[in-house]
Amino acid sequence: MTRLTHRLDRARRLAAAAGVDGLYITAGANFRWLTDEDAHPGGWPLWASIAIVPVEGEAAMVISRMHADIFSLERSPIEKVFDYVDGEDPIPALRAAFGVTGLSRGTVAVDDAMWFGDADLLATAMPEIRPRRASAVFDRLRAVKDADEIEHLRKASAAHDAGYARAREVIRPGVTVAEAGAEIVAAMTAAGSGDLALSGVFHDLSPRPFAAGEIVDVDLFPGSHGGYHADSARNLFLGEPSDEARRMYEATLRAWEASMAAVKPGVPAESVHRVCAEAMAEAGYEQVWKVGHGVGLAPIHEPPLLQDGNDEPLEAGMVFTIDPGAFIARNTPIHIEDTVVVTADGVESLTRFPRTLDELVVA
Repeated sequence: MTRLTHRLDRARRLAAAAGVDGLYITAGANFRWLTDEDAHPGGWPLWASIAIVPVEGEAAMVISRMHADIFSLERSPIEKVFDYVDGEDPIPALRAAFGVTGLSRGTVAVDDAMWFGDADLLATAMPEIRPRRASAVFDRLRAVKDADEIEHLRKASAAHDAGYARAREVIRPGVTVAEAGAEIVAAMTAAGSGDLALSGVFHDLSPRPFAAGEIVDVDLFPGSHGGYHADSARNLFLGEPSDEARRMYEATLRAWEASMAAVKPGVPAESVHRVCAEAMAEAGYEQVWKVGHGVGLAPIHEPPLLQDGNDEPLEAGMVFTIDPGAFIARNTPIHIEDTVVVTADGVESLTRFPRTLDELVVA
């Protein structure tokens, strides 16, 4: 069984368990996961890019002729493909695709992120098909990564490590945010990253120079490999940290260690957040963001979410962040964020760059 055929079978099983008749998947992370193809974002009326996966029956795809010429359709487990040319009405192609699947009425699970235009297109073409939000399907569809996905995330994390190494070399008082950001991006792309953007202080590549005494939030999201985004962060300290900065950092490091020790298969996702929040509270700080979130093909957070109220058990193969910390000043967090993978008996950090404070003081 090929990797994509296995994914198609997993999608059918989850749909059946959720009590729906099939899945209706539009452009985005789920479409890419199922097909290995990255449809242009935007939804109808820009593009109708749709995979229809019935619980029973043959799956089908609707894409533009342009996408059909771009995609490697021969490797897809979805053999029935219906296309249309830009400017044409895609409804005939969509109705033909539904005809192949055997679905003319019933309930299909849809992603929360589906564009309204796509929902309206479905309602117009197939008025007896009822879309339903189905987090039980989509939250679990990609939450457990296979070996190929973990390898992509391992390589994305290695690119992050290369970015931190360069950041430690170039960030100094007088160097601008834009100058340092360009050097970091270059180091990451040389190490295999497929993204050119950064976060933290680098979300705006401004001409502002760094200042002595500054605490720099080096957040390298969304550095990626093969479309899979790692997420990690480090602080760099431009000069000897103040007593309060040192105290907050050491508390954050203890919370990181406690959170990592709490991760193992079978524990509820929320329990890791609570361990982190308790460790921060013992030191007199408040953990005001979720301690972790899944990473992968999504452009930002995806399941599992390590936060209060999520009692879903962790499973081996889940990849998410561990990110304890607090704000020392407005929009200036002190935090330690790693991308980690749940193993058979615990957890492995894919982010290798040092976490000890003395190694993060650069000037």
